[in-house]
Amino acid sequence: MENEIKNTDSEDIETVSKSQLKRESHKIQKLGKRLSALSNKQLGGIPLDEPVKEAIELAHKIQNKRSALKRHFQYLAKLLRARDTEAISAALEKLEQTSRTQIQRHHRAEYWRDEIIGRGIDAIEAFLLEQVDADRQKLRQLWRNYSGVKTEERKTHFTRLIYREILQGFDAD
Repeated sequence: MENEIKNTDSEDIETVSKSQLKRESHKIQKLGKRLSALSNKQLGGIPLDEPVKEAIELAHKIQNKRSALKRHFQYLAKLLRARDTEAISAALEKLEQTSRTQIQRHHRAEYWRDEIIGRGIDAIEAFLLEQVDADRQKLRQLWRNYSGVKTEERKTHFTRLIYREILQGFDAD
């Protein structure tokens, strides 16, 4: 009877391999590195307590010392292990997703800028099919101004203005 009870108790205890512990440790250390790569403004939106914030600030200060920074990331991981990292990871993922969306938006604007410069009115009309709220008259005027200038400096100026106008069209979404 006692053997049965002992077996039941040992089955309830979940064993975790050393490899699994290492993987989790590396995952938390990677989270600490990702947090250290953020600016203070970005860190404001992530639920961190004071010791972790102070450790991240210190990591910002020792960026150029390789071995010291490695030890500090281990310390930061130690601090994070004692906390609920799910909320921190979720907030960090949301922040990174917003950043990826912004990057995609800029890439689309660059694509349309290059199309408008290369193809002119046809590209403007194609862009307006995608972005109905964009200002057709302003885009046409900017393209005409771009086409009429001779110097590279002025062309660069109008290229930037076209890009800004396209980006405003995307902001209307």
